Amino acid sequence: MVTRLGIVAFVGLMSLSPPPQQNPAEEIALLKRQVQELREQQDQMQRELTAIKNFLQSLLQPQKPGAPEVPGLVGASIPTANEPTMGSASAKLTIMEISDYQCPFCRRQSQQAFPQLVEEYVKTGKAQYMFVDYPIAQLHPTAARSHEAAICAGDQGKYWEMHVSLFRSPVAKDDAALSAQAKAIGLDMKAFEACLSSGRHAASIQASVARMEQLGISGTPMTVIGLTPAPGQPLKVLKYVYGAQPYPAFREVIDSLLGQQ
Repeated sequence: MVTRLGIVAFVGLMSLSPPPQQNPAEEIALLKRQVQELREQQDQMQRELTAIKNFLQSLLQPQKPGAPEVPGLVGASIPTANEPTMGSASAKLTIMEISDYQCPFCRRQSQQAFPQLVEEYVKTGKAQYMFVDYPIAQLHPTAARSHEAAICAGDQGKYWEMHVSLFRSPVAKDDAALSAQAKAIGLDMKAFEACLSSGRHAASIQASVARMEQLGISGTPMTVIGLTPAPGQPLKVLKYVYGAQPYPAFREVIDSLLGQQ
């Protein structure tokens, strides 16, 4: 009996004893990592709040004819060479969407206005549609990889399938999520993953970002419209629609240009 009581008492004392301490250096390193993660989360939240604030301000101050929000954009020329295009090259107008795959407002435009634009203008031969890469790293640090993935899909002739998937699926934060979408649309996975890991399209995306910044475009989505240029020639901007506006706002601008031709 004494032996059993002794064992029970010993086990009880052990259970009350404090857990073994971590190495102080390891504890400090862990705390530093946790603090850094919190700072990164706060920075991301601040970037998202800034984007929402800018968008709401754009709604309170709608674009007025003759007084564009981006000085010099109307009349500017935007390169079109190698940009993904949907529709007829003989269409009167070109609708160019300047966008970011991780921008929530871009996603809304893609899900609401884009399908109607395709039905009413692209499929009827009135306009062709172009997409210009503008991932804004300050707001969406991992967005550029999604743009690379879309171009890699384009190398296999499935750019627009990947384009639609990127906007309709949950935001892809890593290459694994991008690969899952690529597999879902039937890409050759070995070729896709080799393309993505090589980073061979990264430079062209950064060059696109630089061009948009030079034009003074600071937010997405931005949709510019002009007469369809000759293949490979720049598009001259006649009008534009800033933000994820309701579809009638796009239709009004496009129809006004079609009526002038």
